[in-house]
Amino acid sequence: MKEFVQAYCAAGENCAFAILHAAATKYKFDLSKELQDSCTVLQAGFGICGTCGALVASLMVLGILFSENDAKRMRLFFFLAFQEKYHGFDCKTISGDRKDCMDVMLDITELLEEQIAQNIEYIKIEQPKI
Repeated sequence: MKEFVQAYCAAGENCAFAILHAAATKYKFDLSKELQDSCTVLQAGFGICGTCGALVASLMVLGILFSENDAKRMRLFFFLAFQEKYHGFDCKTISGDRKDCMDVMLDITELLEEQIAQNIEYIKIEQPKI
């Protein structure tokens, strides 16, 4: 997914939609125009350096791919791993003095892929045979 995130950001997509779009591409689920539009308010920590939009989009991916109970369980592990690395969830704490958040987005993508891989047998959408 990392290469998709990088490509979508390079094409001008915001952090949240790049994560969601990359997951949709890899895991073959549809993205409605409404879902895409909803990501416009997530970038830059909801525009106020609040909760990281890429982190929110990653949790949305878990909700799309897994049942409610599985996604909630995985959310906890996701948050703990993220907190350990970045010591917070808000855009300002995470981004610090970075020029951009690409390294953070790639870390989030890696955490997301790890959670999905560890729980792939619970995925609720049919995956294409590779």
